[in-house]
Amino acid sequence: MSTSRTGQWIVGCCGAAIVVAAAGVVIVGVQSKDRNAGHGRSASELVPAKFGPAEPGVPVNPSSQEGTAGGTLGPVPITGTEGRLPGGVTENLVLQKGETLYGKGEGFFKDGDYASATRYLRAEVDGHPDRFYPAYLLGLSLWKEGTLDEAITSLTSAASLDSGSVKARVNLGRVLNDAGSYEEALEVADEAIALDPESSPAHNVRGRALLNLGRKDEGVEAFKTAVEKDAANAYAQNNLGYALIGQGRFSEAVPYLEEAVRLDPAVGFFQNNLGMAYERTGQTDKAKEAYGKAVKAGGSDHAGPNLARLGGTVDDENITEGGQESSN
Repeated sequence: MSTSRTGQWIVGCCGAAIVVAAAGVVIVGVQSKDRNAGHGRSASELVPAKFGPAEPGVPVNPSSQEGTAGGTLGPVPITGTEGRLPGGVTENLVLQKGETLYGKGEGFFKDGDYASATRYLRAEVDGHPDRFYPAYLLGLSLWKEGTLDEAITSLTSAASLDSGSVKARVNLGRVLNDAGSYEEALEVADEAIALDPESSPAHNVRGRALLNLGRKDEGVEAFKTAVEKDAANAYAQNNLGYALIGQGRFSEAVPYLEEAVRLDPAVGFFQNNLGMAYERTGQTDKAKEAYGKAVKAGGSDHAGPNLARLGGTVDDENITEGGQESSN
């Protein structure tokens, strides 16, 4: 990955319209001139399915073997630091005896306090720009905050520090997709696949980029490969189902979306997408049930209107909290 290419990515990203959704990127809905089977409504009236992109980027434990380039595994403790650190970017950062900037930042990241995590991790990176893990985790934290241009910069730096890191490239590809830099996301995904052809997340990121570029058939094939590499990848199962919905292949989409829901029933947009596939195949009762579960699970803005359109309510007997199947 060359420095000049990195610069092009950053410029391209900053100039693009950036759209971020907390639970994923909303792609265009199903548009067709045919009629909604069994309901007499045009397909364009169906609320868009949600494309599940945002498999959470998980920080790599510094004790692992990935990320050894650029010196040490993980941060070096700052000895003798207690209370407030003097000067510059660290003046408002507090470390207790034995704590490190990286360790404090990682703790905030795990707690979901990405603003605080970013402050500590940025200070660590400023002091040790040659270390992989601080740059990598800073990139993830910035991404979670929604600061995509800086996240791209940090993850690009992490990837350059470790030429063999698949995770850095997979997460960089995810951020580039979120930022609308689809060609760059595809290039990074291909780099990750070259390093590890068996990586399901890398193929999933590749599928997202291809679908975003309008290369629908190739996107479907990439998602199929992601599922083949790891059938337990619920996001790949959902994305394959979504891509098939986008091609009007509703019956084919159903089993993949059913599997996504089976793997992770608490993800609302998985349930909503399944409801959409059921509705377009004339399975109205199942569609209402899936939409109801999506409402209960949360995370899907469209499930409620979809359910109301079919005349269902979340109080139906076969719908339980968390999107789980009733034991009855």
